[in-house]
Amino acid sequence: MTETAYGVRSLPELYREWSTGGMIANVGARILEVGPGTLVLEGTMDTERHGFPTSRGPIVHGGAIATLADECLASVAYTLAEEGETTTTSSLQVDYYRPAAPGKLIARGTVRRRTRRLAYCHATVEQEDGAIVAEGRAVIAYVPDRQPI
Repeated sequence: MTETAYGVRSLPELYREWSTGGMIANVGARILEVGPGTLVLEGTMDTERHGFPTSRGPIVHGGAIATLADECLASVAYTLAEEGETTTTSSLQVDYYRPAAPGKLIARGTVRRRTRRLAYCHATVEQEDGAIVAEGRAVIAYVPDRQPI
C-alpha cells in the first residue's frame, strides 16, 4: 500500500482553514475531488459579490473567474508538493469563451508537468451543466513554506 502524497493529504485541511476568510471564502471555493496532479473545485459566484450587469442580466465578472482558475491551478500544483513546500503563481493566462451565469462554477485542474521548482498546469472553468466558460494555464513555483514572523 502506498502512502498518500503530502500535498493531497494536507490540502483539504488547508481549505478548511482558508474557507473562513480571504479569497477562498469570497469565491466560496471547496474541494470536490483531489488526487496527485488532479483537482476539482466548486466556486459559488453570486450576483452581489461577483456579478457584472449587462443588458441581458448579470454575469460573473472575469476577475472572479480568473480567481477561481488561479486558485485551482496553484492548488493542483500543491497536490504534488513535498513537505516543506508551498506554491505560488509565477505566470497566469486565462482565456474566456462565454459569459458565466451567477451560481456554481466548477474548476478542473491538472498538472501537465512538474520539475524540481515549477509545475505547468491547466484548468477549465465550467458552468454546472458542463459548458466551459474559460480555460487557464499557469506556471506555478514551488517555494519553501516558511511561517510568517
